[in-house]
Amino acid sequence: MCNKSGYLAITALCVLLASCTQAEPLVREAAQKRWDALIAGDLLSAYQFYTDAFQKTVPMDHFRRQVTGTGLWSRAAVEKVSCDQSGDQCQADIRITVAMKMRGLPKPVESSDVVHETWVKQGLFSDWRYMKN
Repeated sequence: MCNKSGYLAITALCVLLASCTQAEPLVREAAQKRWDALIAGDLLSAYQFYTDAFQKTVPMDHFRRQVTGTGLWSRAAVEKVSCDQSGDQCQADIRITVAMKMRGLPKPVESSDVVHETWVKQGLFSDWRYMKN
């Protein structure tokens, strides 16, 4: 037989493990949507993925002036998402490709690199939000 405290501990562990496995696809989707918006130049949509603290300290007009890659970014693909044990913070690796037109070349030259992002959940019913480092 299992006592009440043992049952509660097992239930809590199951909920924690389930939240970790559920978080990764949600963060993957949110990170991809944020980058898709940035690439499309839809800065208002991209801004919605930032934490509330960022939005309170960086007004949309200032954010619009800060973003400098629109027009250069050509693709973004989330490669990996891993979450901590609490299920409230995840790291996402996104491969960003830029395309630059070079004089004398018929096609733009592409280059890519992986950026590392931190995503947080701000409360039990919160969406996943990008936390700018």
